[in-house]
Amino acid sequence: METISVSKLKAHLSAELKKVKKGVRIVVVDHKRPVAVLSPFESEPLFLQEASKTYEYRELSPLTHTDPLVKLNEEREDRC
Repeated sequence: METISVSKLKAHLSAELKKVKKGVRIVVVDHKRPVAVLSPFESEPLFLQEASKTYEYRELSPLTHTDPLVKLNEEREDRC
């Protein structure tokens, strides 16, 4: 796997993309830290799968029965 800096990639993008089309994977680094990987496009997505069912939202019960404004005012009484 090759590595290339962001600045070199910007300057030579077309040439690097030609390499990727041929199957080469390229790690893009910014100040010696990997930030991205350029790899050939897969005809089949790697992680795509059909959802088993649609998500249903449910009502959540409140964590407390105290009015949040009352609690907030109590906490801020000493500031006034």
